[in-house]
Amino acid sequence: MLEKIIEAIKDAESNGLMPGTKNEVLSGFSGDKLAGSLQRLASVFAEEKDTCYLEVGVFQGLTLLSVANACQNIPCYGIDNFAFFDPNNENFDIVKNRINKLNIKNTTIINKDYEDALEALNNEIGNKKIGVYFIDGPHDYRSQLMCLQLALPYLHEQAVIIIDDCNYRHVRQANRDFLITHPEYKLVFEAYTECHPKNMTSAKEQEARKGWWDGVNIIVRDTNQQLQPMYPPTERNRQLYENEHIIHASNLAELTPEALNLLQSAYKGNILKFVAKTVRIIPKLRNHQKKYGPRKMAMNTYSEKLPVSNFNSF
Repeated sequence: MLEKIIEAIKDAESNGLMPGTKNEVLSGFSGDKLAGSLQRLASVFAEEKDTCYLEVGVFQGLTLLSVANACQNIPCYGIDNFAFFDPNNENFDIVKNRINKLNIKNTTIINKDYEDALEALNNEIGNKKIGVYFIDGPHDYRSQLMCLQLALPYLHEQAVIIIDDCNYRHVRQANRDFLITHPEYKLVFEAYTECHPKNMTSAKEQEARKGWWDGVNIIVRDTNQQLQPMYPPTERNRQLYENEHIIHASNLAELTPEALNLLQSAYKGNILKFVAKTVRIIPKLRNHQKKYGPRKMAMNTYSEKLPVSNFNSF
């Protein structure tokens, strides 16, 4: 199986999408090599009994439906609550319309938060095991790590895990922490671009669309310990992760994005924007105080309702 997995990745690296699977119905944010690897890996596991393909982060269905359309003999599941990048609540309908247009019969959308879905995944997939697991959900450190941890009981004994957007350092850190604590899993392939495609020139973005998009890590369950340990590049400095504690304990934690946006204007020296954003943030501060009530400036522990002590029972 490991040899088949590696060959599938090499084939995608050389040729992109599986031949004849390019479809104008499907669009979104991904690379042909990434989608092609998912297609080929799903084809490998379609030969295994009671296996499935699962992805977290469906968006508008590009990767999920590319796989389902190319590999119609494997059940394909997609988890998404369509809460991100969907201000008009259109993405779920877009996915359903694309399923109908392509007449796809092997796809199930699990319209839930990823934690709710993964904590009780057997309710959705029954006794099937996940052969191919694609993680493209929330990219914060905790979500990346939890997507890996929560899926463990449902993974096939030789499962392959594909993680998108590994250009982000915090995504690579979550992957590395998982690999360090679960040595039976190995990084088998990694690929990166110089930056996020949205920060590229249009020509380089088109190259990313033909390639691995925003970086990828591919992890396999190496039960026979055939591979040497390999880890994605990270930095030993943990300041950004330590800053999370300061943010969580602040009275204004929920306004961190607005505060960063304000600082960006000051950083760029755009005084007019800085003043305008300062004016706009004042009502948000008032609403924040109404919503969350009085808090300390820092070291908020939110422990007022916790028990003084509590024993577990036999």
